[in-house]
Amino acid sequence: MNDKEFFYDIAKFEVQAIYQRNNFLLVFQSMLFAATALIAQQSVFFSIWVPMGLGLVLSIIWLYLNWLTQVIEVGAMNKLLDIDPRMVELLKARESNFLLSKGSVSFIVAFVFPVVMLLCWLIIIFFYVA
Repeated sequence: MNDKEFFYDIAKFEVQAIYQRNNFLLVFQSMLFAATALIAQQSVFFSIWVPMGLGLVLSIIWLYLNWLTQVIEVGAMNKLLDIDPRMVELLKARESNFLLSKGSVSFIVAFVFPVVMLLCWLIIIFFYVA
């Protein structure tokens, strides 16, 4: 395996890791939202903090893991850019597209979902405390 294939495989693996992590954690976050809603209907005070705290902490961990994965992917793509001159043409083509020039799809997917979940948990916690 040459360097070009190696860095391409790393970049592809990291993007797939983000998507798989997002799928799993979105389902788990949905279950935590449902548990929070069910517990909120009862008069138990302590137990509602368990899913809310778990959801908040999980969102922060999710954001951190996606950030680490994004760093590895960008590093692999930069190495690939140095090795394969065709990548320069690809990046030029991306710059001509409005949406692609604003950010890579993997960057948007890596950070939008965890940030939205984090904000939802903060709003729910603020609503419950206030």
